[in-house]
Amino acid sequence: MEKIIVQSNTSKKNFIVLSIAVAAFAVLAAGSFYKWLALGMFQPLELMAELLVLFVLVERMSAKYRYEMDKKVIRLSKRGLLGQVNHEIPYRDIFGVYRYKPQLIGVLKFRRTYRFHSALDARDVWTLAFTVHKAKGKTENRRFYFKPDDKLLAALQQKLPEKVMPEERIIQQVLSKEKD
Repeated sequence: MEKIIVQSNTSKKNFIVLSIAVAAFAVLAAGSFYKWLALGMFQPLELMAELLVLFVLVERMSAKYRYEMDKKVIRLSKRGLLGQVNHEIPYRDIFGVYRYKPQLIGVLKFRRTYRFHSALDARDVWTLAFTVHKAKGKTENRRFYFKPDDKLLAALQQKLPEKVMPEERIIQQVLSKEKD
């Protein structure tokens, strides 16, 4: 199997929307600074909240994501303002890949959820669900939200033929294994 690498891309529409949001919060922060310097009204909570939202928006815009399929693992990497984060997931630990669907309460309990997709990327969000084996025989379910392209999804379907499917079938398989 050849190595498949997919990187996040930028949608013009998403870039424009997030740029407007950054500009709006920058104006709000500038107004708070003006009130502090010119009028002597120092409101630290207001200023910190605006700066925090501004930082989060810039972090979401500047982060670059990379998905890499190897022979035995899939690597997910994020490079952003706060540094680089890498994760490797062996194929044997993956129990499902399905399209993300927002829900209030899920059937499966996930101990950790990682968001590994760009706000600027216009592709659909998918979920990569896997199991981590902890000490003393304990296992915990984790998931990644990511935005693969068609080429990566086809390669995942080829590598994991019974695991790239709708969420309902994956939940049914996991719950039946837990009963055994």
